Amino acid sequence: MASGSGQKVATQTRAGLSQPGTKPIVPKDKICRAFARNGKCRDGENCKFLHRRKEPTYYDSEKVLRKFLQATSTAQRGGRIDNITVNATAGNNGGLSAEGSSKTRGRHRDRNDNGSKDSKDLTKNVGSCHNFKVGKCTSGDKCQFRHDLSRVALDTVRIGEKTRRLDTEEKVANEARKHKAEVDAWLARETEKEKTRLAAEEAIRVQEAKKLRDAQEAAIRQDARDKAKARLARLAEQDAIRIEREAAVTTQHVVLESTLVTFGAGLEVRSVVSGFESCRLIISDIPSNAKPHEIVQLFTQQGMSCDDVHVELYPSPGNHLEAKVLTSTTQGGVVAVGLDGIEFRNELLKFEVGDIVSSNAMGESSSRQANALTITWYAPSVSMIATYATIDFAREHQQIIDKKILSGRRIKAEMNRPPTGPALRHYTPSAVKITGIPLDTPVTAIMDMAGTQSVRAIKSNSYDLQDLLGDLRRHLHSLPGDGITSIDSAPDREDGLMTLKVQFKNWEDANNARTSLEDKRLHPSYPTIRLSLPPSLHFTSTIPVQQYDAQKRLWDTLAEPNGDKGPRVHINRIPNRNIVTIRLSGDDKKLVGALKVRVETLAAGEKLGATYWHRSFLWVKGRDFLSKIFSSTNVYARSDFKTQSIKIYGDGEAKGRARRLIEEEVTRLAQQEWTVLLKRQSVGYFVRKGLAALKEILGEDAVSLDLASTPCKLTFRGGEEARHALDNIMAQSVNDVVFPSSCDNDLCPICYDAVSNPVVLDCKHVYCTACIRHYFTSASESKVFPLVCMGDEAKCKVPIAIPTIQRFLIRQKYEHLVNVAFSTYLDQHPQDFRYCTTPDCTQIYRANTQTMLKCPSCFAEVCSSCHEEAHEGMTCEDRRVQKAQTEEQLNDRWATEHGVKRCPACSVYIEKTEGCNHMECRCGAHICWICVTVFSMDEIYRHLGTVHGGAFDGDGERRNLDLQHALAVQRQLDDDLAVLPPPLPHRPVVAVQGAQLNARAAVPQMVDIEGWVQEQEARWEQQRRDQERREVEERQNQERREQQRQEQLRQEQERRERERQAQERYDQWVQLEAARREEERQRANAEWLVNQRRAAERREQENRRQADQHRREEYQRRWEAERLARERKDEGWGCLVM
Repeated sequence: MASGSGQKVATQTRAGLSQPGTKPIVPKDKICRAFARNGKCRDGENCKFLHRRKEPTYYDSEKVLRKFLQATSTAQRGGRIDNITVNATAGNNGGLSAEGSSKTRGRHRDRNDNGSKDSKDLTKNVGSCHNFKVGKCTSGDKCQFRHDLSRVALDTVRIGEKTRRLDTEEKVANEARKHKAEVDAWLARETEKEKTRLAAEEAIRVQEAKKLRDAQEAAIRQDARDKAKARLARLAEQDAIRIEREAAVTTQHVVLESTLVTFGAGLEVRSVVSGFESCRLIISDIPSNAKPHEIVQLFTQQGMSCDDVHVELYPSPGNHLEAKVLTSTTQGGVVAVGLDGIEFRNELLKFEVGDIVSSNAMGESSSRQANALTITWYAPSVSMIATYATIDFAREHQQIIDKKILSGRRIKAEMNRPPTGPALRHYTPSAVKITGIPLDTPVTAIMDMAGTQSVRAIKSNSYDLQDLLGDLRRHLHSLPGDGITSIDSAPDREDGLMTLKVQFKNWEDANNARTSLEDKRLHPSYPTIRLSLPPSLHFTSTIPVQQYDAQKRLWDTLAEPNGDKGPRVHINRIPNRNIVTIRLSGDDKKLVGALKVRVETLAAGEKLGATYWHRSFLWVKGRDFLSKIFSSTNVYARSDFKTQSIKIYGDGEAKGRARRLIEEEVTRLAQQEWTVLLKRQSVGYFVRKGLAALKEILGEDAVSLDLASTPCKLTFRGGEEARHALDNIMAQSVNDVVFPSSCDNDLCPICYDAVSNPVVLDCKHVYCTACIRHYFTSASESKVFPLVCMGDEAKCKVPIAIPTIQRFLIRQKYEHLVNVAFSTYLDQHPQDFRYCTTPDCTQIYRANTQTMLKCPSCFAEVCSSCHEEAHEGMTCEDRRVQKAQTEEQLNDRWATEHGVKRCPACSVYIEKTEGCNHMECRCGAHICWICVTVFSMDEIYRHLGTVHGGAFDGDGERRNLDLQHALAVQRQLDDDLAVLPPPLPHRPVVAVQGAQLNARAAVPQMVDIEGWVQEQEARWEQQRRDQERREVEERQNQERREQQRQEQLRQEQERRERERQAQERYDQWVQLEAARREEERQRANAEWLVNQRRAAERREQENRRQADQHRREEYQRRWEAERLARERKDEGWGCLVM
């Protein structure tokens, strides 16, 4: 506004205007026409022109002279002026000249030529004007004297005129300069005043604008601080919710092929569904956009726990998905039956229950085919002999007749062979034997077909077919059990073979029927029947051809027959599909199960560790490299996307060479440089701490950041560990929030040094990144679970959340840590879980369920109480006694010879190598090595000091003496127990002297026996007390286990309550967040409306200001136009002088 006002004032000043409201100032360099003509002006002093009588100019003198000459010529000659013209030449001297010219006479003719009043007046004035002679006449044409134009007069007039003109011009110039100086001075003063005023206004405006800007900036800073505080508070609340959620995260893993385990924070085992208790459900016709949690909800809605359901989705034909659900047998089977055919997103789901729970298990054939007994025999027919003249003729017809179709039956023709016995005398070499002829075939048809009339019938397979079928049905229905479900007869075949297929409820009934018909004829006239029954167990599996070629020797070893009744492995190679089919069949479940485990183990191959993995093996170049390994080492290697690992299949040393090649390739790939483009919001995080964290993990020279490129580039070298670390840091950089903390002053609970690249756990304890990573990676060796925080001098013990563990471990190492955690859990709970008794079988079962269990992999039946082979109809004690006679004697003898004892808690053999007599088994039991008894941690050393005199044994000599003495006492006791003397009868004292001597001699023997008996009774009493004590301890252990179970249930209830409360808090937070967002939206809308209204007002003010300025400019233009018009008009009038 100031600049615009200044510009307007300057424009007005340059135009000669004064302040608004006053008359415009015009430089007085123009003479007022009215004042010059009349000597007065009606405007007076307010006239804008100069009031000065105008001096005669050269033009006026020329006009007067012309009029004078014209008047003189008219008066003297009474006519026109001939040959006389007045030529006014404007030169530097302004002189006048008169010369005659007839050409210019018309241009100098005046209006008074025709006898006007002026000419009459001039003729009367005969006197000469003295002023005119000296050039000082101011009357001009009105002068009453005659203006003589002599040569001297003309020169005088010219000189005077020139002098007056110069004087007038000089005066006018001086006055103009003076007036211009005054105007310039006034304009300078006004301009300075205006500048001063504008500067003051500008200073005030700048000061006010600065105050306003400072206030706005302060408000903006305060608003930013408030928003930052609110954002930090909101993020802190979100972080607290995230921490609480992560602490409640549980994961499901399928370990040991088919055991479903749920892990909590710190990899603590929450629930276990063993392979003995689980089954696999197959759900088909699932929509393609379904999610796993939606399938889980189908089971949880039926009352099942989500920890007992594990879902994996796979694509299936027809734009559908197929779900494989691992769940418990008791609940999952019932739920599957109830949900079969349920509608899900306009699709009807199909549920199928299977017993094979392992992902690598062989598929079982249909049980309906295994329970079908097939009976075949030849249909009734006639046999004939056709005789020919010669043998050659007979051979020719034999070839013609053989395999001909007669009445829908294919007959058989062969040269007649010489019989044995008396029938040899009827033998004719030139004859053909024709068999398989239908019963109703006439002989003439046979003659025509054979081409000879010499045809005779012989002993044939002729019987009544309906009688045979009836006898077979009656025999089968007469068998005990009668498990027949259907009997189907196949249509007649051309070869005359009849087939009867009998379907039974189970394989045992079918086998009984087969046994009853073997080597048996229901009637002497009936033909021999053939029986076919598939094995009760039949499994199939397919492997690639490359895998079979790499393991050919091992597969051939498994395929070798082990007897007629043993299981068999059949291998069928299908070249056009590049696969090999492995079939396993047999009747003995125990033998088939053991062989099945070996086949599955061989088909599964060897899974390499994390050091042999790189993600490039999933790409085309990686697969080409694995193909080269097969061609060079004959070891088949493939990359498994699901487990992110390499599996190799081979034999012997070839697998070692393949491992070395893969390891070298992984090392080479780790040395390559990889470039990652950073997002804009991630650059700041990497500059602050992300780059330092990567350098600490990968090394100083293994990573670099290029900030000059657009976008920024991060270059690093490393394998899968580097990729995993980079992915985690990239994820952190996107959601980076800087909370005020004092990490610089914290000490790492692991290294007890200042924290570098801090990692804050959920319990707010701070660790070094390298230390926490080493803590997780070394947990598989220490086997101490759950993984807890070691802050506050290892007193924190808050379990570390599973997402935190996953952020520091790659997938393979995390899966390995999960397997180690579960194996440790099994070792610490031998009373709850046991491994299957079959070697190489990885299944586990729940102990002490008082039931007989069946392994789903090897079909071994196990007693869950005594952990031995199932013993139906026999108690565990009887089974133990039976087994003790054979196996236990050998095991105990070996243990005694090698100084090995059994743990009284888990029955595992333990051996003492050094140290004190306090032994701790892997199951967690604290054992006294001397008396082999379980004690608590608080009682074990008290027992050793009280009973055994200390925790350590004596020196070597005393230990040997004690051992020899103990062995001698043990042998004496064993001998005494083996031969117990009969009770001695009471013998009265006999009077005979010899008898008295014998009695006295027997007294010492009596005393020894009684002492031994007392010792035995004391020993038995001690054993009874020990047995009572063990029972009491067992009851106490059971009570403790019950308390632990109750405590676990209480903790589970508390956990669920915490989850419920967390969910409620989350819902409240969601509602508050929605309300806050709605409030912010409304406030933003209100601010937008206010801004729009203010903008409209500003636009309206600007329009008014522009309109005002336009009007002022229009007025200025009009005034300037009028002024210029007046000036032009004044200039035009100023040229006319009277």
